Amino acid sequence: MELKLPELGEGVHEGELIKWNVKVGDTVKEDQVLAEIMTDKATVELPSHIAGKVTEVLVKEGETVHVNQVLLRFEGAGGAKTAAAPAKTEAPKSAPTPAAMSAKPSSSAAGGTSAPTTMLSIGGNVTAAPAARQFARESGVDIAQVRGTGPDGRVMKEDIEKFVSGGAGATKAGAPTFTSGYAARAATKAPAELETRIPFRGLRKKISEKMHLSKSTAAHFTYVEECDATNLVELRAKAKEIGAAHGVKVTYLPFIMKAMVAALKKYPILNSELREDEGVIIQKNYYNIALSVQTDDGLMAPVVKDVGNKTILELAADIEDLANRARTKKLTNEDNHGGTITLTNAGTIGGLFATPVINYPEVAILGFNKIDRKPVVKKINGKEEIVIRDWTLFSLSLDHRIVDGAIGAEFTKLFISYIENPALLIMDSL
Repeated sequence: MELKLPELGEGVHEGELIKWNVKVGDTVKEDQVLAEIMTDKATVELPSHIAGKVTEVLVKEGETVHVNQVLLRFEGAGGAKTAAAPAKTEAPKSAPTPAAMSAKPSSSAAGGTSAPTTMLSIGGNVTAAPAARQFARESGVDIAQVRGTGPDGRVMKEDIEKFVSGGAGATKAGAPTFTSGYAARAATKAPAELETRIPFRGLRKKISEKMHLSKSTAAHFTYVEECDATNLVELRAKAKEIGAAHGVKVTYLPFIMKAMVAALKKYPILNSELREDEGVIIQKNYYNIALSVQTDDGLMAPVVKDVGNKTILELAADIEDLANRARTKKLTNEDNHGGTITLTNAGTIGGLFATPVINYPEVAILGFNKIDRKPVVKKINGKEEIVIRDWTLFSLSLDHRIVDGAIGAEFTKLFISYIENPALLIMDSL
């Protein structure tokens, strides 16, 4: 019997095999997850369509596989189904984004489905899952000194517990003697800990490919402008109380999205996509805003749909739901597609501002930066006075092939007017 890669979704013809859960000789059951396949932005678990024994694995981890390609063979024990189908769709580990200012695989996330475990090869032959390494560090154990009893010598948590309790499990230290310079300073560490080899595949590789495509295709141009966010801070504080009464966490992002839509209606070219092969610019008259979310596995950009027709509380609920599912690896392919422009938020991290990378094939991405209290000169009743205001910067990256700098500047000016005077959003909706 053979296991072939089934259809993974509309228009999806290939993916990267990022992890095998079985090896030759293993006996599998029907519907047992055999492998994890990463497509453009999501990871699917591939189940077995029969029960049997694996006799041959034809693809290595990290290789690109195509629909209907044979992945493995096994001796069936009956009960074959007509075809294998992905068990579920979930967001890839480790973060990103498309086009965000920084990218790192799915960041610290709350619980959720178990994530594919990327094996880290450290030093010579020591392999262990990140959870086992963390347990070793917390236990004050040099994992290089622990004898692994798992598959292929993998160090398990149980091995570390046995090592700590004084049971069997130690290996020879084998640390060389260093005499001077860097070697002398490194002598306090086991050789195995001086370097960590991390496979360059999965979400991190997808992020790399998308970043490279964006930077090598779009003509990036970034425009930065400052903004008095005092009124927004006050409005958000009131909305936060209302949201709490409805069980919804209200951040600044719903207001920023609403201001983006209001400005995009006046400058729709920023809500576009260039299709060079067709020789056409697709200007979109709907507003689906991709939102950069940092996860443990990397930066992701799930899409908040139909922003223009939703209330602040509805947007807040959508944002919270997407962020939680991104961090617990429960996003679907649908969640990751259909964006018309991207919003990335580095304000919680800090920094003055950044130049975000466009989420290609979109033509614009808006960066929201930290809000600081600072003294500024304001004209009050015709007189200049120094007052304390909530201040921030917005950075807008554009594809200069499609959007002229002047248009980007005018869009930003209008957008900031909505942020500085949120009441204008209400007037626009009347």
